Amino acid sequence: MNDCGRRLIRVLCLAASLAFVLAGCSTDKPKERGLDSLLLITLDTLRADHVSCYGSKTVQTPQLDALAERGVRMEHAWSTVPLTTPAHASILTGLYPPGHGVRNNGRFRLPEQVTTLAEILQARGRRTGAFVAAFTTSRLFGLDQGFDVFDDDFGFGPGGKKRNSRPGEEVVARAGAWLKHASAVPFFAWVHLYDAHMPYTPPAEFAAKYRGDPYSGEVAFTDFLVGKLVLNLERLGVTKNTLVVVVADHGEGLRTHGEAEHGFLLYEETLAVPFLVVAPGAIEGGRVIAQPVSIVDLFPTVCGLLGVEAPQGLQGRDLFAEAEAPERVLYAETLYPHEEFGWSALYALRKGELKYIAAPVPEFYDLAEDPGERRSLLEERSDEAARLSRGLLEKAESVVRPENLSLAAGFSMGDNEEAIARLESLGYVAGGGGAPGEGESAALPAVGGRNPREAIGDVFILHRAQELLSAGDPSASARMLEKVLARDPKNPQMLLKLALSQQMAGDEDQAEEKYRLLIDAHPTFFLGYSRLANLLVKHERFDEARLLWKRLEGLMPGYVAVPLRLADVEIRGGRSADAVERLSTLLDTDPANAEAWGLLGRARESLSHDEGALAAYRKGLELRATEKTCVEGIVRTLKRLGREEEASRVVEGLLMRAPGDALLTRVQREL
Repeated sequence: MNDCGRRLIRVLCLAASLAFVLAGCSTDKPKERGLDSLLLITLDTLRADHVSCYGSKTVQTPQLDALAERGVRMEHAWSTVPLTTPAHASILTGLYPPGHGVRNNGRFRLPEQVTTLAEILQARGRRTGAFVAAFTTSRLFGLDQGFDVFDDDFGFGPGGKKRNSRPGEEVVARAGAWLKHASAVPFFAWVHLYDAHMPYTPPAEFAAKYRGDPYSGEVAFTDFLVGKLVLNLERLGVTKNTLVVVVADHGEGLRTHGEAEHGFLLYEETLAVPFLVVAPGAIEGGRVIAQPVSIVDLFPTVCGLLGVEAPQGLQGRDLFAEAEAPERVLYAETLYPHEEFGWSALYALRKGELKYIAAPVPEFYDLAEDPGERRSLLEERSDEAARLSRGLLEKAESVVRPENLSLAAGFSMGDNEEAIARLESLGYVAGGGGAPGEGESAALPAVGGRNPREAIGDVFILHRAQELLSAGDPSASARMLEKVLARDPKNPQMLLKLALSQQMAGDEDQAEEKYRLLIDAHPTFFLGYSRLANLLVKHERFDEARLLWKRLEGLMPGYVAVPLRLADVEIRGGRSADAVERLSTLLDTDPANAEAWGLLGRARESLSHDEGALAAYRKGLELRATEKTCVEGIVRTLKRLGREEEASRVVEGLLMRAPGDALLTRVQREL
């Protein structure tokens, strides 16, 4: 969305708020409300075939079944990608991943110019609140656009350690407290439930009922939580005013095709999701839409049911506006195995009951005859498979928005060690991607190389190596990884973890060698550069680290993380004047980058430009109250100048904006 569009939204929001105030002052009888609100419930990692209204014989989901009876069930709903962040971006934008630009967890951020469902409904006078359950849906990745309240406070676990997810009861309670006040007027509430994600630890009652099958226990518990949210609407008296949409972001492998979790393969166990719509007074209950639909259809469908004009350019369709187009095709992808392991990217196309998977060994299925995808019909029905193969390429190319891809990939989380650790704690790896290889499209990396289906066993080994590393046994981790690398010598994640294991074991020469092997084999694997640069900086080899980042800058022009890391190394290595020039250029084009303002403050401070440093720190803190470099920098500078009282006032003001923040509380205590 451009600046003009955002100004218009602010004007519309102000007008809507004014109208609400005036309505509250009126002596006339309030206007009867119709269907004006939305409760969107997204269920993380929930397979459709584990919901009883979708045919499950083992899991009982009475709350979801009741919603299906009251509304419409999409019998064949597809995710766009079996990963949390990009799938939720598709739900909230109505675009496929090549359209909105978020292709993986952890290293993409939804561009501000992409219009979200929350922005549209906010501009039409709805109060908007989001309550999310995991780091992969946090504001860090841009999913907060358009929400008045975005609650991604995961709190702390035993021992005071930051949590990376939180149980559904907490999320439901937070959402319920907000709804108690917000539901007096039209609203949009998004509630994200993460309980069905690994590790599966259902509450005792559900664990006992599904003994030996904890995933099903988590699904049943998630169903219970959905019931609590719906009951909230009834207690508040807004059921008839509220459109309820329940959808999963993706499913779970459960080793059906060898994959335990999700992200690597594109079979129905991770693509097929429950998708239910309940619209009181607008659509009759008990309906089933049999034609395949996609999660990108949610945005335009919601707009149609609420009588809100959808923006132009959505890649989904309003499922109730017209008859299903007979030639419609659905698209899904995963770049995760390509970006993180150097294996092939995978793409899938569905047309009716026919499904084609583009892989090093292509696969073609008739889901009507073989819903479990047990036997590929590629050779027997080669003509049909060829048509779908061509259709897949056409569909993929048609949904690409190059400008969004560039902006989303410019996200700078690449070497945020805390964020990477949080992703790994949720079962993901992070750190790869970047520019395409020779002969590849930046939007659609080529199919080729090692087939993820054949290599999936190595993922289990990597996770075990990570466990050993976390448990303080880097030597055992290294031995395990060396065996994998003997058969897959250029695997970037394996090289990265081996180098880290060797480094933690005290063999830094071997670690440096492995880091260099990694970036030579994968010249744009960001985390390889970051870890090697950190090792060089540790030994005060600043010029070498600077040249390393300069090399990546030439390969990835415009990637915002690179000038930030270059500036950091320049400040540490006594080149602060160069850092000031670099950061000033970056901030001319990216003035909302709080990290860049913090680094600019550090550079000016090292040059004894104290007032300029303070100005930069203040600018960064205006953008983000808890930006660590800015918080510590402004306090350090003010104390050095003898302005302790001013430092205290600054921290008190920041705590008012971020009450209870651990960093700010510590700094205040130390003043």
